[in-house]
Amino acid sequence: MAYNQEQLTTYKAVSIIAFILSVYGGLVFSGVNESELIHTPYTASTILLYIYWIVLYLWQLIYIVQVFFPDDFRLSIVSLIGWHFPIFSVLNYVWSELFINEHYFLSEIVLIINFLNILTLYFAHKTFALRPISNYLLIHMPLVAMTMAWLLYAIFWNGAIWLHIHKTWGRIVANIFIWTFLLVPSFFLLLFNDWATGVSFTFLLFALAFGQLATKVFALQWIFAFIIAGILAVMTIGAMAVGGIRQQNGENAPLLVVEEEQVGN
Repeated sequence: MAYNQEQLTTYKAVSIIAFILSVYGGLVFSGVNESELIHTPYTASTILLYIYWIVLYLWQLIYIVQVFFPDDFRLSIVSLIGWHFPIFSVLNYVWSELFINEHYFLSEIVLIINFLNILTLYFAHKTFALRPISNYLLIHMPLVAMTMAWLLYAIFWNGAIWLHIHKTWGRIVANIFIWTFLLVPSFFLLLFNDWATGVSFTFLLFALAFGQLATKVFALQWIFAFIIAGILAVMTIGAMAVGGIRQQNGENAPLLVVEEEQVGN
């Protein structure tokens, strides 16, 4: 059922408050002294991570603003999937507070819960199939693709800090598990042609590669990260090309059309 005016007003208020909390948590997190953190095989370039989060916050702010000026279709999508965004924002704030206070086990649990929240959004509502491209970029990119990529990366990074994975044996294990960042986005690229997720993972892998290169010149982790980022970049460009061809052929998002019709009933 679509939102009535009272429900929409509540959603706007909750989204704004949750977003402010998330931004506040990000600002507090940015004040963490890097020298106090264990440098793990998943430590990325701080500068590139800051760029990622600035872009993400700005994009999410644009999403919030558009809720105040919705068209009928976009409002139907917000009615179906919108609450996942405030949940993400609140959990992101909680993670920041736990992380800066060195409660790494609890912060890991919060990340996993939030990752499941975004995965539910992805598979239950199929935002990767949003059309036209403006809705794909406005909703899928900031609410799903960028958040999902960050959360998976953060699970590995936070977990490595929690488990003190920074010695030789830990790096060997990390050299194996880093390939998860190729397998997971490849799944979304090949099955759903989801190039937004590809872009997000590619950027984070480059951030990881530069972060590792800055501290471990003779190590496999940054080499693997660059290789994975390069492969993902090629796959993402291919997905963009395929998506463009499909749009030219008039192919739309049938699953979301069905959902829209259900909302209107």
